[in-house]
Amino acid sequence: MKVLTILCQKGGVGKTTFVVNLGKLLSHKGHKTLLIDTDPQGNVSTYLNFDKNSKEALNTTDLFENRLDKEIMKVSESLYLIPSNKSITKHSNEKIIGGSKLMKHKNFFREKGFDLILIDTPPTISSLTQESLTISDYYLIPSKPEFLAVEGVSQAMDFAKETINNVIKADPIFLGVVLNQVDTRRSSFQSFENELRFLLADKLFNSKISQLTEIADSPFYAKTVLDFNENSKARLEFIELSEEIFEKVGL
Repeated sequence: MKVLTILCQKGGVGKTTFVVNLGKLLSHKGHKTLLIDTDPQGNVSTYLNFDKNSKEALNTTDLFENRLDKEIMKVSESLYLIPSNKSITKHSNEKIIGGSKLMKHKNFFREKGFDLILIDTPPTISSLTQESLTISDYYLIPSKPEFLAVEGVSQAMDFAKETINNVIKADPIFLGVVLNQVDTRRSSFQSFENELRFLLADKLFNSKISQLTEIADSPFYAKTVLDFNENSKARLEFIELSEEIFEKVGL
């Protein structure tokens, strides 16, 4: 079982879009995949048209409070969801003392037979993000190809390093940065990418996701890239990204 957290301290960079579409692609390949949402906004549920306040579904607050008697909800074939809602906010400023609350449930997830867990995080530096990193084997940072977005990448990397240094048994591997919402027609893009490549070397993914209307609109229609035409640019780019991620994590 592999656990991958998607994080960035800057909102609007596409974390939820990454989590949902990568999860859908993985499950389509036959991997039993679990999506965990640790963002109080619960955007993964919104994207998938699922009731984040369902009383029957195991949610992230239940995980933090050690209540595992509810059902992990099945979204589609081989794809499952643990949603989040505003109730998780009360845990956002807790210090991790005596070990991670999520880490204690890792065997629970393993016993359920999951091959991969993808975690969506809030766009803030909080214990919710720290908990996500603690249970993870890997983490990935999406970023817009903009100068100011580099600060968000830097903050996320620093926060991850701080978590690894200060939390017992936290040792996630940094997979790299993925450029999202890319417009190659912008004159500054190539210079920006070259500078990031210089700074990050092989930690900058070769795959990138373009700025496309179909991706931006897909949450409104509860669609993923698998619902797009087989030759659509969005679908092909996410497949390429998923294959690069799979190779890096050994799936």
